[in-house]
Amino acid sequence: MIIGQDYKFRDDMKDYDTVPIEILIEPWNGVILRYVQVSVKELENDSAVLQFSYDLLDMGNHTETNLRRSRKFEEFAGLILNHMILEVSEHVAAKSGKDDIEEFVEE
Repeated sequence: MIIGQDYKFRDDMKDYDTVPIEILIEPWNGVILRYVQVSVKELENDSAVLQFSYDLLDMGNHTETNLRRSRKFEEFAGLILNHMILEVSEHVAAKSGKDDIEEFVEE
């Protein structure tokens, strides 16, 4: 996933608490969403599940009902969020001088 190619931040949309995200690839090109709530649920097997909710600000050529019912869209919205979290983690780890992101996160 590539920022600016698969999705972009819509800093020009100032009326929201979080920065809206515009999807740039088909089949959801033009859909704009913003994440409202994000949480990580840790599981017993040392894995985690990312849970999130979002508002649809622009549905592009879709209806809200179709987007909300689409498992593929939900998964793609999750992939974008996961990518953003990893990008920020890598950036913070690089600024801190840590080579291993897991080492940085655990501290």
